Amino acid sequence: MNKNKKDNNLVPFGRYEGQPIEVLLADKSYCVWMVGQASIREQYPELCDLAFKEHGTGLKTPGHNRMQAEYMTEEVSLRLFYMVNPKIFDHDKEYYVKHVDKYFADKLSIVKSVCERMSNRISEIKKMATEVHAMSKNWDLYGQKTFAVPVSPFKKYTDGREQEEYVFKNPVSLIVNDPEEIYRNTILDFELFYTFFEEFRSYLAESQFKQISPCKTSFEKKFNDVTIEIKHHEEISPKFSSRVEKFYERALHRYSTGKNEKHNYPDFLLAEWRYANPRKTSEMYYVELKPSIGDDYHTVLNQISNRREMNEAHIKQKTSQNVRYILVIGVYDGTGVSFENVKRIFKTEEIDVVLEKDIDNVKLPKSERDFRISPFEIPALNEIFGILDSVKKTIHSTNEFFADSKNSAAGF
Repeated sequence: MNKNKKDNNLVPFGRYEGQPIEVLLADKSYCVWMVGQASIREQYPELCDLAFKEHGTGLKTPGHNRMQAEYMTEEVSLRLFYMVNPKIFDHDKEYYVKHVDKYFADKLSIVKSVCERMSNRISEIKKMATEVHAMSKNWDLYGQKTFAVPVSPFKKYTDGREQEEYVFKNPVSLIVNDPEEIYRNTILDFELFYTFFEEFRSYLAESQFKQISPCKTSFEKKFNDVTIEIKHHEEISPKFSSRVEKFYERALHRYSTGKNEKHNYPDFLLAEWRYANPRKTSEMYYVELKPSIGDDYHTVLNQISNRREMNEAHIKQKTSQNVRYILVIGVYDGTGVSFENVKRIFKTEEIDVVLEKDIDNVKLPKSERDFRISPFEIPALNEIFGILDSVKKTIHSTNEFFADSKNSAAGF
């Protein structure tokens, strides 16, 4: 601190010049003023270190306290985050609509195939029911008749068969292969298929999305001046009924032959039907605040590096969470190295350096923070329901067909 060794224990400047260092250290308010002066920190780093050791984390300058309180606000935090990572505003309503529409567009070909096969199966069952009804009035006239009906798109076959055969030759045949019961079992699976999309549509109608969740900010947490957690957006996380979930778990189950052979499953069973959620983007920002730094910037660099080591050793971090270290300074008053070079030096250590005035000048993009999505804003989903509803109409008319057949048989 002083070139004269005999004066090493005396204060070399200011109010307590010539007095023992212990006297200065006893005056906390003076220590606060002293460590807040960049020139003193640069010229007398050992004395400032003694002050920090004496008063610990409680030794904060008024400028530091002002910054700390200011960066607890949502608006300033968002501007800071937008400076270091503009992507926090990427996931807006347009993103969600596009993402969900793409999901359903990928399913369109499967839905068309399932519905076409379902309509064909119902049509053939209906024809079979009409002929079997005529046969049942006099079996002797018809003898034996075999009907080939397309398999249900939801029914698993390991031999690649596209049709099921039903044989009718006497009254007992109706007990084994009742056309109406075959039909009812067929549409049960379709109802679950329809419910999958119906519940997703209901989920969209009822959900409120957030482009950016409120920041979680803590003050002097562990080893950091300010710790702020921000979530860019929330997951789309549809809650399907357990009935639908169980059906899809069963339908997507794979059986093995033991020889690693692939079976000829219907296309529907090979589709991934659960919605793949966009990854929730969460970032943890450890912010160091300095009213000013100068040519002693390397001291601050070491300080942040040490805090990073402490964080990694003592704070359990989520694996999906991106961690960033940021140094916010009020003024850079160094003369030996330019501010741009200081920023580059910190950046090599993965630390972003920003000035208060630059944060104040940030203009946040205009966007919807909270919004809802109407299912009718998803073109592919609307097209899917058009296809599904056509099968629903077929089912409705077939229900009437079987009801009329019962009434006719009963004499009504």
